[in-house]
Amino acid sequence: MKKNIALIAGGDSGEYVISVNSAKVIGENLDPDKFNVFLIRISHKKWIYIDKNGKEQDVDKNDFSILVNNEKVLFDCAFITIHGTPGEDGKLQGYFELLGIPYTTSGLLQSSLTFNKHFCNALVSGWGIKIARAVKYFRHDNPTLDQVLTHVSLPVFVKPNKGGSSLGTTFVKKQEELLTSIELCLEHDDEVFIEEYISGTELTCGAYIRNGKLLVLPVTEIVSKTDAKFFDYKAKYTKGAADEITPARISDSVTRLVQETTEFLYKKLELKGICRLDYIYSNNELFFLEANTIPGMSERSIVPQQAEYIGISLKQVFTEVIEETLRNA
Repeated sequence: MKKNIALIAGGDSGEYVISVNSAKVIGENLDPDKFNVFLIRISHKKWIYIDKNGKEQDVDKNDFSILVNNEKVLFDCAFITIHGTPGEDGKLQGYFELLGIPYTTSGLLQSSLTFNKHFCNALVSGWGIKIARAVKYFRHDNPTLDQVLTHVSLPVFVKPNKGGSSLGTTFVKKQEELLTSIELCLEHDDEVFIEEYISGTELTCGAYIRNGKLLVLPVTEIVSKTDAKFFDYKAKYTKGAADEITPARISDSVTRLVQETTEFLYKKLELKGICRLDYIYSNNELFFLEANTIPGMSERSIVPQQAEYIGISLKQVFTEVIEETLRNA
């Protein structure tokens, strides 16, 4: 019997459009012989089901159900593809836990912790993985230039502490640009994370649990061609703005180091579903950058490239993720 899958997109962040694009790709690659797929779009304004003709219908939040041909449809699994809040920070996970609906991502606690760069770095550093020097401030702290520069040295990245897709992130080389960049960042979040720049090779590695065992995907090297000189929003989502090279142009030993670190962190952070972990390799050392518990799945996204390189189709990936979720429900 086919399973009812709620494919959930949208969200309340600047990554709304990316989420919608990811859901489109996922929907096109979910096996119609195994799954009945229902597109659910969520925002703070409304939760709606969108049928194949584009017609909208409200979702009943009491039990997360919809009406199709005057019959109530309940879901066997929620496939969450919201980047940013409320899909990547644990809020939706908590809702589905209360309703007893299995979902395809990491749990409430794990999602919340990894979404918060400050807390995630503290955990990862405690396990012996290198991280860049950084400092975090709340909006009401109003940090001065001197206060910031006692903790970190320029150049730095100024990032939303709770955010993804590099929205609101600035690469700062000059002191006079720092406070303005902090103000820009606080338009996207109420906490700012200021992290020292590390010169090196940017690497990223996906992983997911397949048939009960963790599969670590090939490593991708990222070379940004934007003015920002890092994998910013433009580099991620503009064609030709970055080279994403799979497999990465690194030695076998560095490849093993990245993949082994990814396996270690996936397990230590107790992640689930499709995740991607980002790193910088500099001066013969690997530095952890961040964990993405709901990475992009649009045509330009990295995890699909990594899976394709080892001969795994997106249809296989998504089927395996859903089946793993249902098996452990």
